[in-house]
Amino acid sequence: MKIAFLTTIFPMKRQFLIDFFNSLNNQTHDNFDVVVVNDGYSNFNEIKLKYSKLNIVELYCSNTPAKNREYGINYCIERKYDILIFGDSDDYFSNNRVELALEALNSNDIVVNDVSLFDNNGTYEDMYISNRLENDSKVNFNYIKNKNIFGLSNTALKTNVLNKVTFDQNLIAVDWCLYKGLLKNGCNAVFTNKAITYYRQYKNNTVGLQAIKGIYSLWWKKRNEEIN
Repeated sequence: MKIAFLTTIFPMKRQFLIDFFNSLNNQTHDNFDVVVVNDGYSNFNEIKLKYSKLNIVELYCSNTPAKNREYGINYCIERKYDILIFGDSDDYFSNNRVELALEALNSNDIVVNDVSLFDNNGTYEDMYISNRLENDSKVNFNYIKNKNIFGLSNTALKTNVLNKVTFDQNLIAVDWCLYKGLLKNGCNAVFTNKAITYYRQYKNNTVGLQAIKGIYSLWWKKRNEEIN
């Protein structure tokens, strides 16, 4: 079985990548490729040398975030990976994330794991999604009509549910768009809180976690568009 762990990188703090790759280097299941879409990060060869244990596949694409994601997903489909695990390069993951994703995908099309929020002072909210869902809950299309727990840092799927994707270049919520379509087409999804994505909070990625008129829309909610 071919497994890809897909991410995108861009000009960012080196320490973010160190945290990201350290967590991949320590996974309890280590038979996977790390597919990296590089949008302008210099000296990535240094990272590849440091983490030579990992099979890192570097792709080059300098486009909008949506188009970079599209490029990476379609590459994995074309190369016939069986499992696609998503992770943002400014986050890191519990050591069992890949193992738990594979277990959940034995009987589901999609798995979404919990997230814990952290910043420069450390973790300040553990198991954020568990405030809304119990472990092993099934998640269907109706659940995400007005909210979404599917991010491109805490999900994995079987690629046989995917065709090649095309995202509008200005699309903000690529994750919501992708999973909304899959669930609407009948794919089944399960939530687990036994694996964690540590979601980094800083200026560029916390807008959706702030309350607007008393409503927390979360970082992944679609902006300025009806959810059908």
